[in-house]
Amino acid sequence: MKNMLKVTSTAIVLIALGGCGTSANTSDSEEGNTGSGNENNEIVAGSVVPSLSEESTDGAHQFVFQLRNDKEEDVKLSMNSSQLFDYQLIDSSDTVVYKDSDNKMYAQMLQEKILKPGEILEMKFDATEGLSKLPAGKYTLEVWSTANEAEDWKASTEVSWDGTGSSSAGDKLKVEETSVTYVGLQDVNSIEVKNEQNEAEAMRLSETAKPFFAELEEGAKIKVFYVIIDGQKVIQSAEKE
Repeated sequence: MKNMLKVTSTAIVLIALGGCGTSANTSDSEEGNTGSGNENNEIVAGSVVPSLSEESTDGAHQFVFQLRNDKEEDVKLSMNSSQLFDYQLIDSSDTVVYKDSDNKMYAQMLQEKILKPGEILEMKFDATEGLSKLPAGKYTLEVWSTANEAEDWKASTEVSWDGTGSSSAGDKLKVEETSVTYVGLQDVNSIEVKNEQNEAEAMRLSETAKPFFAELEEGAKIKVFYVIIDGQKVIQSAEKE
């Protein structure tokens, strides 16, 4: 009888120990799962961050519009033309008095840009063209991305204009077109072409026109759409003939 009691007691102790062991393992496992879940919940999704700044130049109104990818994955930007961005000027009564894309033509082309995490797309432009049509005063410069994926990617800043070289607000730059043969880049802001009289000619590039010429082969026949600013032909867009 004593031997039977000893065996029974030993079995009870072993079962109790086994139960304790199982309970401890389960507890450790549950704590691990809970910790992992909390870590995932604390990850905050990033976004595309727009910004606008003025470059330090002598009297010129040069600006830089940037899009920074703060997401953890690539961001695709797709456009249906050579236009990457647009801007407008707003007066003190909140009236849009100039919009850059009005009365301008852009090459119809599908283009795509990929912004990797942390990468910045930088777009430079001169707002003097728009300001020159306005009287002296303070204006709000508002710039935004024209990408199909844009989610209110815009930025703004205040601009003071002294009216130097301004013309009537009703005057508009006339967009003209001509056929030329592409010779090559002179620098990052201008190209050399041969006009219809086979004469060499230099033309400036707007920021929206630059992507078209990035990989254009020499000798290509193209049609350019341009405006004349300060006596120079400034290409707004172009297309192959």
